[in-house]
Amino acid sequence: MAAAGLGIAAVSQSAMAADQVDAVQYASAGNEVTFLGGVGYTWLKGNEVVYDGGGNRISHLIWETRAPVLTGSFNAEVSNGWRVAANGVVGFSGDSHMEDYDWLAPFAPGSNWEDWTHQSIHPDTKLDRYVNLDIALGRDFAINDSATINLHGGFKYTNVKWTAHGGSLVYSVNGFRDTVANFPDGQSIITFEQRYPGLFLGAEATVKSGAFTFSGLARGGFTISATDTDHHWLRSLRFEEKYDPIPFISLGAKADYAITEKAGVFVAANFEKYFRKKGDSTLYDIESGNEGPTYSDSAGMDFYSVTLSAGFKLAF
Repeated sequence: MAAAGLGIAAVSQSAMAADQVDAVQYASAGNEVTFLGGVGYTWLKGNEVVYDGGGNRISHLIWETRAPVLTGSFNAEVSNGWRVAANGVVGFSGDSHMEDYDWLAPFAPGSNWEDWTHQSIHPDTKLDRYVNLDIALGRDFAINDSATINLHGGFKYTNVKWTAHGGSLVYSVNGFRDTVANFPDGQSIITFEQRYPGLFLGAEATVKSGAFTFSGLARGGFTISATDTDHHWLRSLRFEEKYDPIPFISLGAKADYAITEKAGVFVAANFEKYFRKKGDSTLYDIESGNEGPTYSDSAGMDFYSVTLSAGFKLAF
């Protein structure tokens, strides 16, 4: 009986120890927080379009940037496979360029791209701001011992702003492309800002192979109350434009290499696109602030970014 009692006690102690190990492992996984911080380079392009009452394009501004960025992300399992993730990208200075084309009567021979009547080119364009943020809540689902998929939804916000200075022009004043001139160096010509708040659904697949972890991300969604602001400084005019929901997609790929259990390095690539949409434009006088008319479906905008980055990964 004593031997049996000792056996039962040993089994009970082993079971309790196993439960404690399981509890520790669960708590560790549930409380694990991962931070990624890196540097990278981004390519940005935004289009700004103006339409007449018949829906014809009469103006098109192309804004482009190549710039360094700082990237950061946070990922934490909060409860039994539920996970919170957040990402941020901030751009700095870089090399920007803007071109402005108009198709205006009476000199425009047509509406094709090569039929423009007015052109201005602005190599001295500055990236005033680029911020891309998102936060998501999702659930992990195991596919096998080395692969999982996270289904999630969340909120994102993209803001980009440029100012074009100086530059050259070709205008049609008394005839087709008859006037050539330059703007004063350093003079502010146009400032353009796009704002894209939005909601999305997405999936991220993760596969582990030894010290490597590979992941792929796909998201799609719609903006909520997207806007832009367009300052034309020489004309003292500001255009405020509002848009119905704009569809967007985000794609990403990342490879991590674990140096230790808690530290590693990564490389990543991301693509994002907001598709073109028409919106309503309201005119304001910059100096007086007086509000002018609102034109329905007279504005259009779109935007895309490609970002490459690398950095360090830390787990706590």
